[in-house]
Amino acid sequence: MFPSRVGGPTTQQVGFFACDHRRLAEWLTEGLEPGWTALDPGWESIDDVVEALRPMPVLSRYACIGLNGWGLLMSNGPLGTDVGMLPSYAARELKCRGIRAVRVDDDEAGYPARILEVYGPGGEPPLALERSIAAVNDGGRWVFETSGTAFAFEDKGAHRRRSKSSRLTGEMLHEYLLALGVPADSEPSWHSGLLVQKSSQPRTQSLWNG
Repeated sequence: MFPSRVGGPTTQQVGFFACDHRRLAEWLTEGLEPGWTALDPGWESIDDVVEALRPMPVLSRYACIGLNGWGLLMSNGPLGTDVGMLPSYAARELKCRGIRAVRVDDDEAGYPARILEVYGPGGEPPLALERSIAAVNDGGRWVFETSGTAFAFEDKGAHRRRSKSSRLTGEMLHEYLLALGVPADSEPSWHSGLLVQKSSQPRTQSLWNG
C-alpha cells in the first residue's frame, strides 16, 4: 500500500494519476526540458524500483508504474520522491485527476507528515485544486491545514481532534485514497513500469525517442 515506509523516502511520497502509466510517461517526456526519454527498465519488484530511484543531488529520474488503470509516480529527488506540482499540471493538461500523497508516520525518521492534495479538471483555478489536507511537523509544532471543498467521505470529527497529529493519520490517508477511487491497496504492475530519465543516464530501450 502506498504511500508507506516500505521503500524509505522513495515511497513515503507518491503521485497517483487517473490515466494509463504509459500516457503519463509520454506526457512527462513531452513536458520536461529536452533530453528526457522513457525507457523500459525491466523491473520485477519494488526493490528494483527503489534501487533505480536512489536519492540524488538533482532529480533526474521518474518511475511511472501501472496500478489498475492509474499511474503511480515516484522519483529520485534529493530527499526521495518529489511529486511537486505535477498533479496540478496533469489536471490542467491531461484533464485527469492527479494526487500527491505523503505519509511519514510519527515513529519514522525525518519529519512526520500526512498530506493529501487532490487536483482535477474541475478544480479551483489557477492550480485546479479540489482539496488539500495536511498534518505536518517540520521540526517544531504540528500544523493542520485544509483548503478546498471537503469530500463527503472525510472524517470531519477527526479533523477537529485536540491533537493535530491525529487529525490526519496514515490509516485515514489510505481510507481517503480508496474513497477517491485510487487502488492504493493493490499491487503495482512492476514489470510494466517505465523509467523517465535524462538521456545522459545509461540507456536501455527508448520508447519514443529512438
